[in-house]
Amino acid sequence: DKQDKQDKQDKQGEKDEKDEKAQSTPLEPIIETNLRNLDIWDEISLKEIQAGEHTSLVEEKSNYQNINLLQVSDIRLYLDNQLQFSSVDEQIYHEALVHPIMSKVIDPKRVLILGGGDGLALREVLKYETVQHVDLVDLDEAMINMARNVPEIVSLNKKAFFDNRVNVHICDAKEFLNSPSSLYDVIIIDFPDPSTELLSTLYTSELFARIATFLTEDGAFVCQSNSPADAPLVYWSIGNTIENAGLTVKNYHIIVPSFGTDWGFHIAANSSHVLNQIEQLYVVPTPRTLPSLLAPLFQFKEEHLEHRNNAVLNLESDLTLHHCYQQEMEF
Repeated sequence: DKQDKQDKQDKQGEKDEKDEKAQSTPLEPIIETNLRNLDIWDEISLKEIQAGEHTSLVEEKSNYQNINLLQVSDIRLYLDNQLQFSSVDEQIYHEALVHPIMSKVIDPKRVLILGGGDGLALREVLKYETVQHVDLVDLDEAMINMARNVPEIVSLNKKAFFDNRVNVHICDAKEFLNSPSSLYDVIIIDFPDPSTELLSTLYTSELFARIATFLTEDGAFVCQSNSPADAPLVYWSIGNTIENAGLTVKNYHIIVPSFGTDWGFHIAANSSHVLNQIEQLYVVPTPRTLPSLLAPLFQFKEEHLEHRNNAVLNLESDLTLHHCYQQEMEF
């Protein structure tokens, strides 16, 4: 009996000690630490580069993010310690983002790019001679300044920001979408991943519905949607959320070696006929890293498709996407 009593006292003492520690530890630093660990491999890679022989082209803390542009054997851009692109294979990502939709929409004349402050998606859009006007909206003026003025990036984006068809808007995308505007044949959404509640608001059904009102009758939009291999719940939930806005959606993906995985996208239109037989499309502009016939991009492994039934909706009144992201990116 004495031993049982002592054991109970010991357990109670341990519980009290844990409770005391919990009460003395602020919640916010715990949350911040968890978020910083979501994609730790990029952070490790960045630190290894910085510890070795490299050239720091840009190291800046803007009003919105930490920007690190480095040159090693390639050029790499990190935002908040997360790899955005490597010059070795960035063309794969940006051609996959741009060319399927630009090739499918007939004679695209007006294009809206939401995000994409590095100008690399813009570079691909400007390859189309039918394009007469491009609006590019990015929140971070520091990114635009880098893309306009740093020679290594200017070389990569082919001086895209100096094309007289391009109009840059330094503002929040939602703010831009609340202003009256002419319609667009193509809208390209290249937002940051929904890693936080704030970023999750960029992927709501309501916002996708709002974006769709800016499309011409035969227009379409494309959205970068993370990895169907590493973050399948995030990927399919974005597609599900777009469909919930009343849009027809096509899903596709491509391997991006520097990301260490494949990357997914969703194309959406107000009318189903706009995207008919997009899988059988042949892409025209050259040079390119895409297969001439796009069909393989629209095919998914069964192990990726099985997560589709678990997809959630991300709504303004019920933001869930950042929870999915944090769950799938934890190590």
